Amino acid sequence: MARKRIGELLLEQRAISVAQLEAGLAAHRKSGQRLGATLIAQGAITEATLADALSQALGLPRVDLAATTPEWAAVHMLRARFCEQHDLFPVALESTGGRKQLVVAMSDPLNVTAVEEIEFTTGLKVSPRVAPLSTVRGAILRYYHKVPVASPSASRPAPARPAAKPVKAAPPVTRPTAPPSAEDDDEEVIIGEELPPGEATQRTSLAELIRAREEQSKQKRGQGGAAAKPKAAVANAGGVLDDLDYLFGQAREDPDRVEELERKFWALMRIMARKGLLTNEEFTRELDDEDKASGES
Repeated sequence: MARKRIGELLLEQRAISVAQLEAGLAAHRKSGQRLGATLIAQGAITEATLADALSQALGLPRVDLAATTPEWAAVHMLRARFCEQHDLFPVALESTGGRKQLVVAMSDPLNVTAVEEIEFTTGLKVSPRVAPLSTVRGAILRYYHKVPVASPSASRPAPARPAAKPVKAAPPVTRPTAPPSAEDDDEEVIIGEELPPGEATQRTSLAELIRAREEQSKQKRGQGGAAAKPKAAVANAGGVLDDLDYLFGQAREDPDRVEELERKFWALMRIMARKGLLTNEEFTRELDDEDKASGES
């Protein structure tokens, strides 16, 4: 997935001006609300504009949740609170290349944090779709909380009708709007949240370090000739992978299993880094120790 921010995409699509982006960023930093939602609240864009811009820029299809019946097997894979926190909704399970994927409707498909946590907890690859925020929250209310929600009609004006008994709208799913904490400012890995150019923190540097070591690990695995000698490669793999066997209770039987375990390991490292449970020194020391051990054996 492209490592771009919502503001950059909207500018590229000419959906907003530079002045509107700057005003949105200023309000976003004060409120802690996501930039897309802030721009919508300011009247700079509509939900439909945001969804269209993301769909076109990222090459992701849009999904009409109001006209889509989700698969309950998919709905049960994620918790309501997680969906509310990240403004997303699981739609279906699909098979691509013989592997199952979880189709997820997202108001912010650039939210890499949510995607990585879903893939880590479910063990499935996420296939994102773009959906307007109101339809995502409506689906959460309808299918998780059993609250009837009328189909959204914000995109077109409602025809004039005789006076009738007003119908109360379902309460929206909201997140706290307290000022962002220092931890929120650090989480540059949450794509879609804007940071001033050049700003670096301990966690952003750790995130880059983790990604660099992940790439090194992939290159080493590719150079080791796993495809030619799968059993030997698996037998020689140790250290971190042995720990992963114990952690996830899975046996390393083939190179695909090794790759899956390593993917989970790196996802776990990124999650720990974002939550402040891992420091640069701890990460570097542990990985260096593993490299020394494998070099001596």
